Amino acid sequence: MSAKDNRHLRGAGNKSSTNTHTMAVLRRRFSKVFKLTLLFCLIAVGLIFFHLGQYSDAVPTQYKDYLKSYITSNSTSSVSAEHDIEQENSSSYNDNNIKSFFDTVFQHILDYSPTGKSERIYNKEKCLLNSVVGYSPDNYKDWYKLSYENLGNCLEISDDEYTNLQSNHASFIEEMDKLTLPNDIYQGDGIVLVAGGKFSLLSYLVVKTIRKFGTTLPVEVFIPPDEVEEEAEFCKTMLNEFDAKCVYISDILPESMISHFDFKGYQFKSLAIIASSFENLLLLDADNFPVKNLDNIFQQEPYTTTGLILWPDFWRRTTQPMFYEIAGISVNLQKRVRNAIDNLTPVQVYDKSDQEMDVPYHDFEGAMPDVSTESGELMVNKVEHLKTVLLALYYNVNGPNWYYPIFSQGLAGEGDKETFIAGATFYNLPFYQVKTKVGVDGYHKEDGFRGVAMLQHDFVQDYDRYKLAQLKIDKKYLPSNEVLYDKDYTVQKFYDEYFNIEGNETDVLFVHSHLPKFDPVSLWKDNDLIKDGKHLRSYTNLNKFGYYDIEYENFKTMKELLCESDTHFYYIDEAFKDKPEEKADFCKYIVDRYEFLNETHDAVTSV
Repeated sequence: MSAKDNRHLRGAGNKSSTNTHTMAVLRRRFSKVFKLTLLFCLIAVGLIFFHLGQYSDAVPTQYKDYLKSYITSNSTSSVSAEHDIEQENSSSYNDNNIKSFFDTVFQHILDYSPTGKSERIYNKEKCLLNSVVGYSPDNYKDWYKLSYENLGNCLEISDDEYTNLQSNHASFIEEMDKLTLPNDIYQGDGIVLVAGGKFSLLSYLVVKTIRKFGTTLPVEVFIPPDEVEEEAEFCKTMLNEFDAKCVYISDILPESMISHFDFKGYQFKSLAIIASSFENLLLLDADNFPVKNLDNIFQQEPYTTTGLILWPDFWRRTTQPMFYEIAGISVNLQKRVRNAIDNLTPVQVYDKSDQEMDVPYHDFEGAMPDVSTESGELMVNKVEHLKTVLLALYYNVNGPNWYYPIFSQGLAGEGDKETFIAGATFYNLPFYQVKTKVGVDGYHKEDGFRGVAMLQHDFVQDYDRYKLAQLKIDKKYLPSNEVLYDKDYTVQKFYDEYFNIEGNETDVLFVHSHLPKFDPVSLWKDNDLIKDGKHLRSYTNLNKFGYYDIEYENFKTMKELLCESDTHFYYIDEAFKDKPEEKADFCKYIVDRYEFLNETHDAVTSV
């Protein structure tokens, strides 16, 4: 797609009664006068304190922070009627052109979604994918299962289903190409999470961690349409201290369209991307904790030149080849361009012509590159990648019925994970997927190792190593007129030489804590992380991410928030609504675990 095509995409209720509008105007004017008066008073007091404390940096800094928090707290969203009137007059999202744009997008999704749903029938006789296939040396023997023929022998797609999918996909793309985005709908940089239910508590923990590491980027926390009232206190009170705000999907996307779709789980992430106000955003799962400052991530390569950064999963890609035919993506089975993560070494070094039939399908030109994507974190420029984002939305809306099984063929991790890279691949838009393998933290049990978190790495450092690898490999092979097959070559050797240099990988950037999540109700009910009546540490390799004691920090917060204050999370209140007497036992678990973590904190964080 040309830059001109991209620029083209960037280009482009019921009224209240007169009395109601007049009252709203008066309220706004009074509110503004009151706020200005109070602000001038605060400034005057601040100047006094400044002179009193002119020999100390503390007072002016605290005063500046207080002013910032005051202004922020007085502009934070709420679900009151007055908020609705204020938002109607101040939020760019309520512009009729923008509402109309989203209404058009969802109408096209409604019009051109494939009918019915996949029967999820797998050919048990021919399909060789009885489990996921990794990309470590132990898995090399199974890579033949990922060939064009073998991947095509798994999920069955009938002729009628193919026609249904292909024709609707083509029609949706045709309509998307006609759309013009209203000017300046997306601005600035920020971080986006999806909350609601237990994920509101988890989001709170993540946002607190973001601020603990000094990140000052604004944060938008999205609330699903049917949870607005339930999360009112969370939005109105709890997020204020962290300069974060709730955004209600129901305030942004057309109600008439939302009512047609039963959005769940992964689908909300795609909705949050298009509904957020940011042009550049980092999307985080609500159980994914950044452990470095993120303030300059949008000014770094390779983001500045690609506009889309993705992170890897544990496994190689298992997408049904028929997806590419459905979408009209050309894959050249005569041209291999990589070996798993290695797209730098000349193909002749590792490929013999007599092995073509066993080449993993996604090593060929035109296919989505290995390895599969883990979408617990994603960076995207929504202006440059608007088409990617909208096509990913289409795949997600139709994901549970069709595209999720097509992308993953029933194996682990099925969900939204491949929808974004699929959108970028369709439009031939640039992206960078981190090469450094996913790390793991966890602890050993009697029956084996229990991984509790995925560790994703710094994309800037990773890209620096990639560019260095490119220079070294070009220097090694380009001067030669003939590149010979190397029987000793392996992907692992390539990785160890350039991305795991002497056992030194790039810094961990995200700790995706998902097994188990920091969900206190589930942990308490399962009596989890306790052995023989004693608490144990589930994170045992804090050295991998700067000795940040993630368990201690989160349980300290949960103890103070849930058991020592009047704070109310709807999720927690609902958990004990019918059995309030159990709250004491719940808090005993939280406090006991915190005390154990506190007692061992110094030992595990000492270098």
